[in-house]
This record gives sequence, structure tokens and C-alpha cells, in this order.
Amino acid sequence: METKYIQAFFDSRAAHWDETCHHDPRRMAAVASLAQIHPGDRVLDIACGTGVFIPELLAREPSLVLAVDFSPEMIRIAKGKFHDPRVRLEAMDLFDVEETNFDVATIYSAYPHSPDKENLVKKLSSLLRPGGRFLIAHSESRETINSRHHQGAQAVSVPLRPVQEEATVWENDFQLDILADTEEFYLLSGVKK
Repeated sequence: METKYIQAFFDSRAAHWDETCHHDPRRMAAVASLAQIHPGDRVLDIACGTGVFIPELLAREPSLVLAVDFSPEMIRIAKGKFHDPRVRLEAMDLFDVEETNFDVATIYSAYPHSPDKENLVKKLSSLLRPGGRFLIAHSESRETINSRHHQGAQAVSVPLRPVQEEATVWENDFQLDILADTEEFYLLSGVKK
């Protein structure tokens, strides 16, 4: 999967993304609560798209949400939706983020679009403060996500593996404390060692 191809794929869909992708607000709120964001925390929202998860993050009163996505069109649309001074939206690859000491990093509904999991783990570890939390979450089942991606997005995604299998990539750098692979959620979370 080439970054330019993935970027073009999401750029071409950005204008209608919010109309075609729907997320259950109750499930999103539940996922956000598991991120354990405290008032004043600095949050990194990775692959934020048009900002679907940002309202839930802001509801937890962080001092900053740095939301990044490598699709300039997704970021352009997100910038039209959010005018809160706590939100910074950047069209960039996560691997180009240089700011560090985030309290929490989230990847909501985007993990299959990260093909190099080992480097993702190392990058997140470098961006989080000691004891900082990461949360990967989908408010749908692994089977639902994989079947949707198999129907046309497979060139820009890799299948979600069972969460216990996926956890092995993360456990050297993070103390994992949430693993869920159910009909409603796919979750993987922990704190930096």
C-alpha cells in the first residue's frame, strides 16, 4: 500500500464521507470514555478523517486535540466543522509528527489503514509521555470491518486480526489493559511502559 494511493483514495471520498459513514453516538461515547482522557490532557487523534471522533474527545475537556490525517481533503472538511481553539487539524502523516508528550493517542475507526504495525507502535511510543495511553477502537465488530474493506477498500487497508493476535505487536512497548473483539467493538488499549 503506497501512501500516495491511500491519500488519493480518501481525498476522492472526503466530500461525501460524513454522509456515507455513520457511527453510533452511544458507542462512540463509550469508546471515548475508555480513552481515559482527563481535563487538561493533550490528545493526539490519528487518522482523524473529517473529525468524527473530535466532539467526543472535546467532551472530556482536554487542553489540546492535535488531529492528523494524511488526506488534505479530509482535513479541509474537518477545519470547516471545528473552530474550537483546543483543536489543531494538520494534513500530515503520523510519522511526520514531531510534537511529543501526549497524554493520550487515539486511532478511531482507522487502524486497518496502518499497514506497518511495528513502526506504528514505535512511533506512538515516541509521541506519548511515560504512562501515556493509546486506544485503537472500532465501534463495530472485526467481521463487519473486514467485510466492508473486502468490498472495495482492500487496496488501502489490511484485515483486522483477532485482538489477542494484534496485541502481540504492542506488548513490548505498552502495558495492555483493554482487549475486546466482540459483535459491537474492536478495542486495543494500554499505557506506555
